[in-house]
Amino acid sequence: MMPEEFLYIFRRIMAIICSIFGLPGNILTIIVCIKSLCQRTIHTERKVFDLYLAEISILDTCLLLYWVIETLIDYLYSIHKSAYFSLMHISAFSCFFFYMINRLFAALCSWLITCFTLIRFLHIFRQLNTIRSNIILVTCLTIIFFTANSYLIVTLGFDQEKKIDSNENISNNSNENKSTSCHIREEYEHNSLTLLLNALVAGFLNLVLPSMLTLIVNIVIVCYIKHIYKTQNAEQGRRRSDNNTGTSYRSTSSTLLVISITYTLCYLPYCIIYLLLIQFDGTNETLSYWSEITFILRYISHSVNFYAYIFTNYRFRRNITLLFRYLLRTCLCLKKSKQPKEEKRSQRLIFHHYRLARSNR
Repeated sequence: MMPEEFLYIFRRIMAIICSIFGLPGNILTIIVCIKSLCQRTIHTERKVFDLYLAEISILDTCLLLYWVIETLIDYLYSIHKSAYFSLMHISAFSCFFFYMINRLFAALCSWLITCFTLIRFLHIFRQLNTIRSNIILVTCLTIIFFTANSYLIVTLGFDQEKKIDSNENISNNSNENKSTSCHIREEYEHNSLTLLLNALVAGFLNLVLPSMLTLIVNIVIVCYIKHIYKTQNAEQGRRRSDNNTGTSYRSTSSTLLVISITYTLCYLPYCIIYLLLIQFDGTNETLSYWSEITFILRYISHSVNFYAYIFTNYRFRRNITLLFRYLLRTCLCLKKSKQPKEEKRSQRLIFHHYRLARSNR
């Protein structure tokens, strides 16, 4: 099998898996987290934890949905059912909009996981673990990365040319189709400043730096949780409230640990290959091939959050169970509300016929 054919098949299989398991899981996570935020009895730290999870899941859903739609359009283009093979190639606006949104959401998701990991782990910054600090953090990150990626307004170009169908005669003008291209303009393609900005913003700032920070913090979290278990096993006569606090911290930290480690494992290979591609100016075919594979594997980290929550957090499992019970109860109530009307109607018809029979006698 040719490498390109394998990439096409691998991408479509992964898109199907992510659309079946990733998107529904993220949507359920958003519903449960928003429902928890509306409850007044939950502690503030718990609300902030749910707020971070909801924000990360919303970004994951947007990134997954965009990639699944891109894969679907690419498949339709391959079987000649679509005029475009990407959302970026529809118009000049879509070229810049989807390019910017994709980069912005990926950077926000990376840095939210990193910042939340740092804030959740370090007790000294407990005062930062508030809803107000979360809003300030998200606003600052959005402004920073939107400004950092604003050079795309100048460097990106959109061309629309006529493409002649090679299966027909070249002189036949009726078989001409429009070919669009969203790319870096020729005057900026080999510009040293543009290449430096692309490497720093898209490579280092958006992906490499948060991945490395998350990896370092994960190692520290593993050591710290191990220390907590050893300390609690050695101590005697602990108060119940202290024990509940430690259990709560371990629960939220283990959930966050699974999410951040999955993110690091999925993003770090792509970051390394991406930086190597910049070093070789994108001319190495082997690196280009593996960069496509690692790019596809990145979307695993956007699909496993729901399963990380449900296997490591008892409160989340309970909320999911309550949500399904509520939906099941609602369906049963709707079904029961229709049944009595049908039964009464059938009894009336039977009784009416019976009376007619008696009257005829």
